[in-house]
Amino acid sequence: MSQSQENTIKIIILGSSSVGKTCILQRGFENEFNQNALSTIGIDFKTKFFKFDDTKIKVNYIDTAGQEKFRAISINYLKGTDGAVLVFDITKKETYQLIGTWLDDINNNNKMSIGKMLIGNKADLEDEREVSKEEGEQLAQMLECKYYETSAKTGQNVNEALDEIARTTYLIWKKSNENRNSIRISQADSVKPSIVEKKGCC
Repeated sequence: MSQSQENTIKIIILGSSSVGKTCILQRGFENEFNQNALSTIGIDFKTKFFKFDDTKIKVNYIDTAGQEKFRAISINYLKGTDGAVLVFDITKKETYQLIGTWLDDINNNNKMSIGKMLIGNKADLEDEREVSKEEGEQLAQMLECKYYETSAKTGQNVNEALDEIARTTYLIWKKSNENRNSIRISQADSVKPSIVEKKGCC
């Protein structure tokens, strides 16, 4: 594997349709908000570079379609993904209740330990809230990940969440690479070179 491949991390954004996945990335990368943004068709990418532990890391954020008809495409991108952001809309309880379904997709299609984050989006619509902050925090605790409430409209916590999932995923990715390298080294040490005896000339 080349050095560039080794230093690329993939983070997939999952959640029901219209929870604001695309708007979160648009706010994080272009600092813009389009309330009439079209739903993602299939897959889209955003890329950002970080430096962790003096290592340059390229992070690909993979924006997925939430519609059921595109689910097979999202699942295909889950294989080999290093991190996942699970997004729900705090004003729509059903999008929160479906987080478990997206989590099942992660567990069924990725054998590695990956970075995870839970986001409750549309925090600017407090008066329309159907999911309490406590419910979000409780679910995140069950998932053993951090919880952020964001607003793609105002920018609240968007950059913080995107940067944090990159850092969390990097730490898991780094540990996984170190474990793989130690296994390779131990396997190499266990292979003893065969000794060929030299026979004297007649």
